Amino acid sequence: MSVQDPASTPKQTNSAATSPALRLGIIGCGAITNGAHLPAALSSPHIQLTALSDTDEARLRSTQLRFGLGSAGCADYRDTFERIDAAILALPNHLHAPIGCDLLSRGIHVLCEKPLAMSTKECEQLCRAAQDGGSILAVGYVTRFFPSTVLTKRLLATGFLGSLKSFDYEFGAAGGWAPLSGYNLARATSGGGVLVVSGSHFIDRMLYLFEDVQLRKFADDSHGGVEANCLAEVSCSLGDMRFPGRITLSKTHPLANRLRVTGEKGVLEIREGESSYVTFLPSLEETRHQITASAESAGPVEEDYFKVQLEDFVRAIFGGGRPKIDGREGSNSVVFMDQCYEIATRLDEPWVFSPLDRLRTAMPSETPASSSSQLTEAEVG
Repeated sequence: MSVQDPASTPKQTNSAATSPALRLGIIGCGAITNGAHLPAALSSPHIQLTALSDTDEARLRSTQLRFGLGSAGCADYRDTFERIDAAILALPNHLHAPIGCDLLSRGIHVLCEKPLAMSTKECEQLCRAAQDGGSILAVGYVTRFFPSTVLTKRLLATGFLGSLKSFDYEFGAAGGWAPLSGYNLARATSGGGVLVVSGSHFIDRMLYLFEDVQLRKFADDSHGGVEANCLAEVSCSLGDMRFPGRITLSKTHPLANRLRVTGEKGVLEIREGESSYVTFLPSLEETRHQITASAESAGPVEEDYFKVQLEDFVRAIFGGGRPKIDGREGSNSVVFMDQCYEIATRLDEPWVFSPLDRLRTAMPSETPASSSSQLTEAEVG
């Protein structure tokens, strides 16, 4: 993806073409920062990383040492205010709204990791703070930058599959994502379980690909905590077509990890994490076809889409436009997840309850007197 050079904007006319364009801080030094945001920021010519913050001093120092960031670190994010123009917010979900609002209200632009916030109400607070502070608010749904996502939308919108019949999405693994803070182990810090932690990326894509998505059913195994498995059923449309969809998510066992959209002409399959192509399975044929957006997207070098996302954020700041996923659009997935939890029913778990029922059935209703063991006073001694 080509990025407009911020040096061409009025704000940067006195800077050399090779000078960093934006003073950026990253708040939170967890796994996503170390594995994605920091490499993206340090490789972009449009970014000057001027601050790094984490309340865990050991984690902060470890990150500084690993990336050679010297004196950029501070324990209190408020110490970054005078050193940055924008911030990446990579914190546990419950901190997105309070810290994000604090930054945005001061005119500091924010790229917030997904989900935008813990609730619809908090999303509104963030969007209002961005508006009042004249700040850009972007949400880190990085898979929206994949060429495969854009290609899927174009193929569906242009009738490639003919009349659409249904879609089915599965994502599951035994364990998996384990952030350093462990925030995803409690509803108070994550806002939910597998739906939020693993499913929010697809929910964002679903709302991008389809129209008028209506939630019909949601069931999970939370038992008052964070759910490890859940199932959602929806109804959605595209043009004049209406069709059902199903979402299955798990943190306890592997699933197919793909989206399948079925139409009258065949099936479109998009593997989870596949950024460059989609697979077409024509009806009544055994062949499989890989479709790419262009010859370039099938090249051997995999693009860093966290860098693409970051530079889209920079372009919005200097160009006065909107980022690919702004606060309002990023709120939509949170609204959907709120609706899921509002109507949640208990997921059928026969592997939990059936063994207990079989044990109860196998136990005799009374213990026969002849089998009881009683000691007399003499036997005791």
